[in-house]
Amino acid sequence: MFLDPHGDAIRRREDEEDHHKHGHLSALTEVNIDALSRVRESLSASSRERLELGTYDETIRFNIIVVGGHLCVVQPYLPRARGVDSPTLLLRRRSSPGTVHAFERVFNQLWERRQSL
Repeated sequence: MFLDPHGDAIRRREDEEDHHKHGHLSALTEVNIDALSRVRESLSASSRERLELGTYDETIRFNIIVVGGHLCVVQPYLPRARGVDSPTLLLRRRSSPGTVHAFERVFNQLWERRQSL
């Protein structure tokens, strides 16, 4: 899931990151979407349907990757800091509910509201 490259939230993020050239993050996001779209097209029909892409237009708080329901990689989006400059957290599910469950819930809520690509 990507921040909508044509939405309001990405423009706000560009301001937070002090990009002087508007459209910079939009262009980077479009490159990433195009790359994953090409990967998806190269897959077999049965594999292709498992790679879903979507966008959302909301203020981003975290980059969230959930792996197999037991591992979660989380990176906060901090004001005036690029994503690569933020700390990355590796969380393992020890009990439920817990921290992994909380981030999983946030991801699922965004996923339900996404625009499919």
